[in-house]
Amino acid sequence: MVLPVEEKLVHSIRFSSVGPGRVTGTDVVHHPKPMDLAMKLHYLRGIYYFSSQATRGLTTKVIKESMFLWLNEYYVTCGRFRRSPDTGRPFMKCNDCGVRFIEAKCDKTIHEWLEMLKENCELRKLLVSDQVIGPDLPFSPPLLIQITIFKCGGFALSLNWAHILGDALSVVDFINRWAQIISGLPADGLKQLHVSDRSSTAQKTPTKANQEPVSLIPVEPVGDMWTYSPKCKMGTFALHLTLPHLKHLRSKFFGHVKPEKVPLFESICAIFWRWIADVKEGEPQVVTVCKGDPSKRAIRSISNSQKISAVRADFSVKGSDPHELLCLLVDRATWENAQIEEVVERDYGVSDFIIYGGNLTFVDIGEADLYGIELKEHKPLFADYTIEGLGDEGVIVILPAPNDPKSSGDHDTGGMIVTMTLPESLLSKLKVVLMNNGMLQYDSIFS
Repeated sequence: MVLPVEEKLVHSIRFSSVGPGRVTGTDVVHHPKPMDLAMKLHYLRGIYYFSSQATRGLTTKVIKESMFLWLNEYYVTCGRFRRSPDTGRPFMKCNDCGVRFIEAKCDKTIHEWLEMLKENCELRKLLVSDQVIGPDLPFSPPLLIQITIFKCGGFALSLNWAHILGDALSVVDFINRWAQIISGLPADGLKQLHVSDRSSTAQKTPTKANQEPVSLIPVEPVGDMWTYSPKCKMGTFALHLTLPHLKHLRSKFFGHVKPEKVPLFESICAIFWRWIADVKEGEPQVVTVCKGDPSKRAIRSISNSQKISAVRADFSVKGSDPHELLCLLVDRATWENAQIEEVVERDYGVSDFIIYGGNLTFVDIGEADLYGIELKEHKPLFADYTIEGLGDEGVIVILPAPNDPKSSGDHDTGGMIVTMTLPESLLSKLKVVLMNNGMLQYDSIFS
């Protein structure tokens, strides 16, 4: 929860809009795919923290000038949604209305802010817009970018990205491309290629074609206010799993298994699935798993091409062996992309659904090049993503931590960040489990 006194930490807020540097054209329309429409009520919100060395000379004027070139390639992000007068199906008019650009200031240094963030993850909400699409579709930008300048001269760059545009891999590639352009790499004008025109590439499951997808949850119609609010109060908590932590967890729960049989993402999911079942009233028998699929993506494309799977346990998860859950996650996950697309198309994409939080949901952002963005040869001090518009079961996002600055190695020295957005009552119980398992006793990744 952000207190009123904390809201004053970020001030001097200014709004403007930035669009492509050239006219996209007349009557250019983008038609979202069924998987895009399934994500209509969800939002990805990412924040990147850069030191003063990285941001020196990057004035608002310089940033906006680079955005003109950047948005030439990704002009869909500058459009506005409409509905078909015949079917009500949403489509985007690529009219160059622009992304919303927000400038703000903070009287803390970045390191002071990150220390505060360790104590209260909710503070991140001050650095990223919470605006959603609607209720006036023609006036609602699908992307809002905020630059918050800290006392030390560094800044936080945040994105409020409507998930209907694309998945986590899309938004990470999108922001990494901006860094290339502002660093002087030429903009090459990809014309239409920046929007994936893929046909459905989801693997068909061996179940009946008319079986309803477990991961897609229908909700009451929201009209033109594209968001979903859970019925209970949610809280967010980020946990840093250092390399020693990961080694300890692997030894404790999977020590008898060959390392190549213990994939990192699925092993973390298995452990947290068990821990949540241990303390939750009504243990989760079914979970949803979302994983990026780089093989299904065109270069610099934006699309919702992630694999969405459902995993069901036919035994009590509470007190179970995490290795059994790991085997389910690896061997028994049922891809549901094709079924999801079929259901969304039944009424021309008009109905409303949620995926994240409909069941307990695990999201893998490990395949995204999260720290591929560089400004003046400096990577972010820290970067993270959360997902909004969740159902009551909550979501756990697993993403790479920044490399350990004390390590001489260049890759994969920081461990993983596990960001949990769960009902507050459940989150408080889970923190006790984490404490009892030694997971809350760690050095700051920023020290």
